[in-house]
Amino acid sequence: MISYFVRRLVAALVTIYAVITASFFLVRLMPGNPIEYLEAQMTLQGGMTPDEILARVRAIYGILPTGPLWKQYLQYVGNAFQGNLGQSISNPGHSVVGIIAGALPWTIFVISVALLISFVLGLVIGTIMAAFKDSLFAKVMTGITSFLSAIPIYLVAILLLYFFADQHAWFPLSGTYTVGLKVGFNWPFVQSALDHAVLPIASYVIVGFGGWALSMKGSVVTILGADYVRAAESWGLPAGRVTRSYVGRNSMLPMVTNLALSIGFLFGGSVFVETYFAYPGIGYYLIGAINSRDYSLMMGCFILITVAVVFANLIVDFMYPLVDPRIVMPVSGKRRVVLGKAGQGAGGGGPRGGEAVGPLGAISLVDRGV
Repeated sequence: MISYFVRRLVAALVTIYAVITASFFLVRLMPGNPIEYLEAQMTLQGGMTPDEILARVRAIYGILPTGPLWKQYLQYVGNAFQGNLGQSISNPGHSVVGIIAGALPWTIFVISVALLISFVLGLVIGTIMAAFKDSLFAKVMTGITSFLSAIPIYLVAILLLYFFADQHAWFPLSGTYTVGLKVGFNWPFVQSALDHAVLPIASYVIVGFGGWALSMKGSVVTILGADYVRAAESWGLPAGRVTRSYVGRNSMLPMVTNLALSIGFLFGGSVFVETYFAYPGIGYYLIGAINSRDYSLMMGCFILITVAVVFANLIVDFMYPLVDPRIVMPVSGKRRVVLGKAGQGAGGGGPRGGEAVGPLGAISLVDRGV
């Protein structure tokens, strides 16, 4: 068990390091050079020698801009591991860490609420669609969820802005809260923050819940037709027991994976919504950094998104053994049998001779009431 966790942790750290390395060199292949632009601006201002300009630029970026690329890379990695990601050129006087620290809570708030609502709503609707697949509800919801899943999220954001913020002024057009309010746990500030977050959250939910519903429907339908579920039903197990232990748990396995990974990927997908709503989260600052070729802020946002995706995947790896212990403790070949006729274990000689193993464990003698 410990070796399993150690291997996953090492793989996660190696992945983060590889992405940091790739991002460092790739962003410098983009056209435009903010370092040269900054040096030119300081030269025009006058009052500074070339050495002073060089020192100032180095202080802003945390690296020696005129040195070889490999030396810049080593300096940046060394500073990054010490928590220094440099200064932002598009936000003078602000460090990259400070900008990310200020933007991250707003992105987490919108993403977590939207993901929770869309996940729960999708699971409930998907389960109902699978259980009553021939009903009118299932047919109508299949069409609705398929249509909503195909709509670009930025189109939904524009429509919500037009109808609910511009035409009717029910919600604010931009920002995270009303300027001038005292920041803290007081009702005016909380109410203002909720009002500003309604439309961004609604954009995620409208586009996202359909995908969860369709995924859950497919997962449940697949599990309902599995041999071990039919075997459990044929042995007379209570419907609740079959649904909870054999259908529910197995159907949730791919959903748990997708949920954790969605948390990480939504940090990158937030750029469209936060840009259209001028919601100053991670995505909003990432777009601004790309437009201004702010290498330091771009790298900081890329690192954050990478860490979010990798550690979301790591959490899934750590959770899987709790859902399916066979991942780290495989079922022995001597205990694994194949379903035979009338629910008998092949090679087991009858109901008492073995166990019928499904994805989440055996249909045990206790389940059969023996």
